[in-house]
Amino acid sequence: MIATAYSTDFDTLLPALEAWVTQAEREAAQIYRQLPRQQQYLAGRGLLRWLVCQTWHCAAGAVAITRQENGAPLLTVGGQVWQCSISHTKGAVLVAASPEFVMGVDVELIKPRKRLAELVKQYQHGFFADVDATNWPQFYQRWTLAEAVTKAEQGLLLNTLKRPVVDYGEQSVHHTEQQFILCCYSSQCSNLILNKADF
Repeated sequence: MIATAYSTDFDTLLPALEAWVTQAEREAAQIYRQLPRQQQYLAGRGLLRWLVCQTWHCAAGAVAITRQENGAPLLTVGGQVWQCSISHTKGAVLVAASPEFVMGVDVELIKPRKRLAELVKQYQHGFFADVDATNWPQFYQRWTLAEAVTKAEQGLLLNTLKRPVVDYGEQSVHHTEQQFILCCYSSQCSNLILNKADF
């Protein structure tokens, strides 16, 4: 099983997560100069801890979220390493966790990008095959999938973009909420669902 939770409403989310964020995480958030980036960091950690505790009925103190050498989050529950993925952007966060299945998640704001057409052209024989550079939702669906695959494999995004899309789309789920697009990918678990965090 892979559990997921997302929010696109930080005004409601952040106060609700107060009890799910550790003092060490609050201090770690201060390394970011801008408030939106601090909020994203806290939302990711707090929502992941809340998700694990709500889904698997464990105590918040049993859930530790640290950082691996490559920057990816490391989730331990009761001293056991679990799989997890966190993605955030200004005003939105998406997290996923599992005691066994590897996954990757990504959330993006659908907006024009200066290099969008250039990226599509550069990787038209790879991940962006059959993507229309003028179709922003289509581009972001493929982009979030590439990001999620890269996180699941703990690889490099540019290497992922060079590959053909193959079956990645069938091993993922997308959801659009307001102006955000969310994606969860796993090659190991087929019943992926994106769940909105309601507080």
